[in-house]
Amino acid sequence: MMDGRLSLAWGMAAGLVLAGPLLPLLAAPPARGVDDGPVLVLTPPWGDALQVVADAGGRPVGPGQSWFGLLATPETAGLTTDFPAALRASGAWAVLNGRVVAALCGWTG
Repeated sequence: MMDGRLSLAWGMAAGLVLAGPLLPLLAAPPARGVDDGPVLVLTPPWGDALQVVADAGGRPVGPGQSWFGLLATPETAGLTTDFPAALRASGAWAVLNGRVVAALCGWTG
């Protein structure tokens, strides 16, 4: 039978293993504007990320999306500074700088 401390240790270890891959994303700075490229839009998995981007006046970048989001850019140049705020207002959980996220994945192009 496990005592409370051992259960806590196992629970903390399991939490770190499960959350570990997400820690670099959480360390990425939020997007303030999109003058330096696309943004990573994180949305709920039960929502429609394409609709969130369209409602904010943007378009997806790339061939697809994941369960939690996609890369996007504004449709018109006038939206660059307000685009992250518009995405949040449309239902995005978070809007991260796309270049920082790409660098975390090893892309330097």
